[in-house]
Amino acid sequence: GLKPLSTFITLCHRFNLNNVRNPGIYWVRLVMYVMLCLMIGLMYVGLGNEYNYSSVNSRTSMLFYIAAFLVFMSVAVLPFFMMERPTFLRERTNGAYGVIAWVLANFLCSLPGLALISVLSTMCVVPLAGLNGFSVFFAALFCSLVAAEGFMCLIGAIAPHYIIGIALGAGVYGFFMLCEGAFKVQRDIPGYFLWVHHIGFHTYSYRIFMYNEFEPIKQFDSDSPFSSGDELLRFYSFENVNVGRDLGALIGFGVFFHVCFAVVLQFLHTGRR
Repeated sequence: GLKPLSTFITLCHRFNLNNVRNPGIYWVRLVMYVMLCLMIGLMYVGLGNEYNYSSVNSRTSMLFYIAAFLVFMSVAVLPFFMMERPTFLRERTNGAYGVIAWVLANFLCSLPGLALISVLSTMCVVPLAGLNGFSVFFAALFCSLVAAEGFMCLIGAIAPHYIIGIALGAGVYGFFMLCEGAFKVQRDIPGYFLWVHHIGFHTYSYRIFMYNEFEPIKQFDSDSPFSSGDELLRFYSFENVNVGRDLGALIGFGVFFHVCFAVVLQFLHTGRR
């Protein structure tokens, strides 16, 4: 009766060791995220104290960049996921463990690394730029990376080669970015693309970042096109954002992608010819 549990614990131990020892899985990404977020923080240093016309553009541009590009960088992990595939196939064929135990261990062991990347990235951006809501910013970034990690796992299981996987992931992310509500506000997105606005997890990331930053701003300077943060949120169709619900949606996307990942492994990667 304890064999499934001991197998799961052994898998968790192995994934954790691999995550720590293999620099490409988290450490290289951690350095990339921290350096990039430091550059963002220094580029927009002191922005939180500015309320003029220019600051509105700076805030919306920076938040789009964070919601889009920091998630986009998750494609870098794809080759390391695909390197694990032969080991998984061999051990599954030998009856060492089942798909559910492997996927669950992989998912749970990814969370500490993603949390570390998220908290250090948030520490590099929020205090330097003077943004609002440190904890919500961290939660939005963390949940976005959880969703992105799940999506790249799924791509890694479907794609025959990591270059094809990176191209496929980048293409889907680009489509999601286009429809997330930054380039065109939701009410102006053509009906035939509106479904992408709702199924793309970038939309929920961007909504949380925007609401978290602009909702507390009660007044902009007179030269600004918006009198307050609420007026700007209404323009972007983000006035009714429920942060908890959108964070839940991002976690839901992450879980859904991992379930799809498990289904693909179960039926397509059996180890049989």
